[in-house]
Amino acid sequence: MNVEITRCFLSTIDPAKEYVEYNEWQPDPDGDIYEYILRLFSHNYDSVSAKSARYSDDSFLAQVVPEDAEGMDAFVDVISDEMHELLKDAYGLMPGSGLFVYALAEEQPVVAFFKLNYQSRLTCATKDGQVVWKKDARLLPSYTQKEYDYFFINVYEQKVYMSDMRCVIGDREVNYMAECILKLELNRSEKETVKEIQEAVIDTIKECYEDEAPRKVFEYRQNLVREAEDTGEINPVKIPERIFADSEKARERFTERCEEKKIPKAPVELQKKTQRALSKKQKIVTKNGIEILVPVELLEDKNVFDFKQENGMVAITIHDLNGTLK
Repeated sequence: MNVEITRCFLSTIDPAKEYVEYNEWQPDPDGDIYEYILRLFSHNYDSVSAKSARYSDDSFLAQVVPEDAEGMDAFVDVISDEMHELLKDAYGLMPGSGLFVYALAEEQPVVAFFKLNYQSRLTCATKDGQVVWKKDARLLPSYTQKEYDYFFINVYEQKVYMSDMRCVIGDREVNYMAECILKLELNRSEKETVKEIQEAVIDTIKECYEDEAPRKVFEYRQNLVREAEDTGEINPVKIPERIFADSEKARERFTERCEEKKIPKAPVELQKKTQRALSKKQKIVTKNGIEILVPVELLEDKNVFDFKQENGMVAITIHDLNGTLK
């Protein structure tokens, strides 16, 4: 992904301080800290685990999000103050450092924030009235560490993606950045939505098809892969006719399960990493706990993989493939 970092701000997030401290940090494209920020941004930007939301023109967020890099100062001021005040009342929210980034990601203006919990190798410290990076070792922490949470705001599309870091405020457990800082109502992540749809389909098949269930699961998995490759999405509305066209009972039960799980009717757009994950393997678990991973394209290849169904169970035959243990 092509990312151009334009402006960065550092802030301290510490309720013990009387007020929040922040200032701009000048990016050095040749420095290791810049590389760390770039990898942190790129690694999380398209995460399928991120929660999502949209904001309208009359929302709180629309009033504070900068239209360009010049407006970042005011945005940092507002969000830093909100974070500092919230930290005084939040249980389970650790002090740390705040990193604000204005960047162009694939030529789209994006405002990002990372809350970094205090670490042993890279922290923010105050020196001569300025918030600066403090490194205690030569190596920076990995960008895949779990000691941070984040949000990304796509300015043009008015979309927000964020981690689901939660803490207790009063008597409620909340995603503090969404509900208290950005004033947003979050939707499921792509990963969660796909999982919910998968479970609704598989549970329906198990209930309605009995001895035919294994064959029906294989049919569904192959259909799912084709849909993802052809359209780049999963459409829950089309599943009843594509998968359950032969059973009115199954169509009704699947619809009921979608309503129970509050699965959205709109198509779910799939990122490439999700498409690849769906197309890779079908897991089969035997009654004694042995797990078998079968490439989806081989599920109905009788020369490689065969099965017989009896009483809801499946007898599996894998032909000699001259395989190796891994």
